[in-house]
Amino acid sequence: MNEFDDLENTLAAELRRRSGEVLGTDDLAARARRKARVVRRRRAVAVAGVTAVALAIAVPAALSLRSVPQTSAPPVDRPTTSETESIEVPDPGPDTSLPEEPSTTETQSPPGEPPDDTGLETPGRGGTTELVLDGLPTGAPPAIGWMEGTTFHRADGRSVQLPSTQAFEPFQNVLELPNGFLATDFAEVADLDATGTVTATRAGAGIVMSSDSALVAYYDQDAGTIQAAQADGGGTGPGSRDVPAGQTLHPIGFLGDYRLVSNVVTEYETAGVRVDDFGPSAGGDTPPTTPPWDLLSVSAVSESAGLVVGYTEFDETEACSAVYEADADQRLWGTCEYSFFPHFSPDGRYLVGSPPWDGEGMEAVVVVDARTGELVHTYTGSFIWDFTFEDEEHVLINVRIVDDAERQAALVRCDFEGACELATPVVQIDQAEDAYTIGLQRW
Repeated sequence: MNEFDDLENTLAAELRRRSGEVLGTDDLAARARRKARVVRRRRAVAVAGVTAVALAIAVPAALSLRSVPQTSAPPVDRPTTSETESIEVPDPGPDTSLPEEPSTTETQSPPGEPPDDTGLETPGRGGTTELVLDGLPTGAPPAIGWMEGTTFHRADGRSVQLPSTQAFEPFQNVLELPNGFLATDFAEVADLDATGTVTATRAGAGIVMSSDSALVAYYDQDAGTIQAAQADGGGTGPGSRDVPAGQTLHPIGFLGDYRLVSNVVTEYETAGVRVDDFGPSAGGDTPPTTPPWDLLSVSAVSESAGLVVGYTEFDETEACSAVYEADADQRLWGTCEYSFFPHFSPDGRYLVGSPPWDGEGMEAVVVVDARTGELVHTYTGSFIWDFTFEDEEHVLINVRIVDDAERQAALVRCDFEGACELATPVVQIDQAEDAYTIGLQRW
């Protein structure tokens, strides 16, 4: 097996993981593999051949960070296995484009670290941080759930060994619950107890939790329903809602009053968005509603801010996204520059996103103001594997540094002014290996 075969297998697996959160179709892996063959011929990665919904969860890759003194330990050896448009705003003024990044910088220490007295500067708000792993100080472990191989590290610091999936791979999407876990392996949703033992499985897709951690929801393909239940496993409610034959639902998140937003997929095409009411006053026969947003699919919702973001356009050359208020039919802003916005911050003030996949991953992550699209900070590097908000003030980035045939990976914590630190050790990996994954969050 040569390096391109490894790349093909890696891309197919990763496309299954990310797009499976939205599509969950059995044929998606084969489609991803065909796309990977195109990648091999062109020696460049593109995800345009997957549907708009699939790209909404398109393959992220890895980054790295710089601008602080080197205090970290050397990498740990591990066993190896073989487009740009301006922001669109209603009633635009003279200039509605993303503001240019200022050339000035401010000095700030990495989160949780003493002030930096080395004289090195870190970029300020609105600036750009180049991401490299060498030279980063070591900070605290992630404050949210994360995985190292098949070991899940809880937010409280405890660790649980999880089993491999039927495909002999670690679960790629794991949500920590009060008494266990929900996890997916592209085609199934699994219940796991507090020891990591699988107690039940069903064909399905999507795992989401309400912001108050009260409800969890997922699509149960076997039952043909969208299912919502108490996150602590207690009680019998709120219940389920029927899904028409020929449709697949992919839950994205809850809005206020436990309104669940899901993408609807028919065969391999998006068929719209629906909202199911799981609030206390809703009955089991409450029909779903169609939201007013002009979106092909939704990529993230913020219950706390009452906002949604999703795709307005998608083809083989361009993808565009827009933000709406939950009950409005007029967009707040839109962009074709950073087309992938998978997460709001816990308070809903910010969005984190990236441009399309390029090479072995994505080469930039941006934090923007969720209501205006104003650029807050840019993180660049090669490559980004995954990213999310750790809290209201930090992003957690899964970084993969490629130097010829050598690859290093780590989870890196950054604030919104460019100060960064290692949240996990730097490890050596091969091209087909994913050292770390970030757990699912309620925001």
